[in-house]
Formats: sequence, structure tokens, C-alpha cells
Amino acid sequence: MLLNPDRPEAKRHFPWKGASLKLAWSPDGHYVASGDQDSTVHFWYSKSGEDLQMWGYPTKVRELAWDRTSRYLATGGGPIVTVWDCSGKGPEGTTPLQLNAHREFLSALAFQQGGALLASADNDGQIVLWAPGKARNPLAQMSYGAAATQIAWSPDDRYLAAGSAEGVVEVFSVTA
Repeated sequence: MLLNPDRPEAKRHFPWKGASLKLAWSPDGHYVASGDQDSTVHFWYSKSGEDLQMWGYPTKVRELAWDRTSRYLATGGGPIVTVWDCSGKGPEGTTPLQLNAHREFLSALAFQQGGALLASADNDGQIVLWAPGKARNPLAQMSYGAAATQIAWSPDDRYLAAGSAEGVVEVFSVTA
């Protein structure tokens, strides 16, 4: 049982003064990341509760996505995809990778489940594929035609689904 109604106390408490808009655990369980109302990303080391903060976003951070290895955390708080390298001692004091191909604010981010590709989508319907560990330039770009509110990879990473506020979901084949 995940939640025990007879014992509702929190197992861990990670205090922060800001309002969380998006939460994401790293797949290895090492970090909890929060995209915040105050235009920051806040990290907690899940075992110790020690925290750190990353700032410099032009607006609220609503998009977070971890890669399968827990090395990269992609974040979106504006039109630029910001990728933090969380290997080694973590992202504190490092310069993130800035991936710039969008003209509008990001609306969704998703890493492949078994691969290394990152998909990003924006409020203008542009979808971009990246390989953050290898290149700063986009691998592919396409126009979805409507603001993509969600994107998701298929379990075999061969397809990318995009959903819009208009109630349309389209599935695209992704080939190398």
C-alpha cells in the first residue's frame, strides 16, 4: 500500500518557501526535482534532504523530464530547453546545456524510455528532437499545427505521441 490512511505522516519532509508546479523523481531515486512558481528549479537529495536551487529562468518552470539514467534533467521555463547534468556530485555549480530551437514557451518535455533522445514541444505546435549528450543542435523539427500540451514516447521508443488542447492525439514515427 502506498498511502496508509491510519498513518498519514510524511516519510520525508522537503521544505521550501516556493510553490511547486511540477515534481519529478530521478529514476535512480537520488533526486526529487521541483519546477517552481518563482522561476527556479529546486533539487533535494532524497536520502539526506540536502537541497539546492537552480535559477535564471524567464518564467515559471512547468516542465521537467529525467532521462532513464538519471544523468540529465531537462527543464522548461520559457522557450529554451535547459538540461542539467546531474552526474558526479550533481548539478550545483555547473553550467547547464541550453537547447534553443523554439520561438514560443515550452509546453512539454519527454525523454525516450530506453534511448537517449529528448522531445520538446511548445505553445506554437513545434516539436523538436534532441540528443543532449551528443549535440546542441536539433536532430529533427516539425510543426504539429496546434499547441502540444503533452508528448509521450511509446514503450519501444519508435513513436512519439502528441496531444493538443483541441482533443487531438497524433502519433509520429521516429526513425534514426
